[in-house]
Amino acid sequence: MEDAADALKIAFAVFVFVIAITLTFALTSQAKDTADYVLYYNDETNFYDHAYSKDSNRKVFVNEVISTLYRFYKESICVTVKLGNNLNDVITFDLSNSSYTNEAQIEKELGEYINDTLLSRCANGTFAEEFVEVPISGIYETGEDGTQITLSSGGNKLYVTYTLQP
Repeated sequence: MEDAADALKIAFAVFVFVIAITLTFALTSQAKDTADYVLYYNDETNFYDHAYSKDSNRKVFVNEVISTLYRFYKESICVTVKLGNNLNDVITFDLSNSSYTNEAQIEKELGEYINDTLLSRCANGTFAEEFVEVPISGIYETGEDGTQITLSSGGNKLYVTYTLQP
């Protein structure tokens, strides 16, 4: 009879332990959800205009153009800077169709362009930033309604164009 009483005590203790563990995990999950909610609405960057907005291009300053220029060869993106309507006022930095031999040459040409052209001509100017992402490999099927199905995934190339605003 004492064994049965001890067994009931152990069963009750296990039951209380399971309930305590369940409540602990439930409260921890609820606290995490609350913290995520509060942090999301306190972070004002969540409400910035999206860079890929179809309505209008984002307006940026010359410092963001320079930052993107220094990233073009590391991230394999194509950057075009348009300072005017003349052909001489448009320059494109792209590794896929260039004659760059090494990173030092890229750094030198970028430094010359930034110092001689960007900073001297439009240090206080604003630029319209436009992103276009184009698939460069892979097999895709496009339906009549514009939806696209990927048959064989491939790579994408990002083209960034900065146009000086008058």
